[in-house]
Amino acid sequence: MKNRRGARIFSGTCIVLAALALIAFYPATAVAHGPKEVKPAYDAAAKTLQATITHTNFSAGHYVNKVEVKKNGKALIAQDYTSQPAETFSYSYKVDAAAGDVLEVKASCNKFGSKTEKLTVGPAPAAK
Repeated sequence: MKNRRGARIFSGTCIVLAALALIAFYPATAVAHGPKEVKPAYDAAAKTLQATITHTNFSAGHYVNKVEVKKNGKALIAQDYTSQPAETFSYSYKVDAAAGDVLEVKASCNKFGSKTEKLTVGPAPAAK
C-alpha cells in the first residue's frame, strides 16, 4: 500500500517538474505576442495594397518579421523583414487586383503569433 502511494507522489512530482521545465525552456512564447492589428487598403488607381500593421512592445529581438499577401487564395508576396520601424507602420505592395478579388494580408511575429485580415476589392471609382 505504501509503495503505491509513494509511486503516485513520485509520478505527480515528475509531471509537475516536467511542466515547469517546459515553461522555463520556452519563455519567449510566454512574453511574445503576435501583431495586434492588420488593416489592408487597396488603391485601384495606383494598383497598390497598403498594409498597416500594429505590433506593440516590439524590440530588436521581437518584431514583425514577415508579411505575406495572397490574392483569391493564391500566394503573391512573401516579404521578410529584420526589424519594424514603429508600433504602427505601413508597407506598400504592387498588386494588380480587380473588383471582387479577395486580398489577404498575414503579418507574423518572429517570436510567436500572426494576424491575418482579408479585403474584398470594391469597384473602381467612377471617372469624373
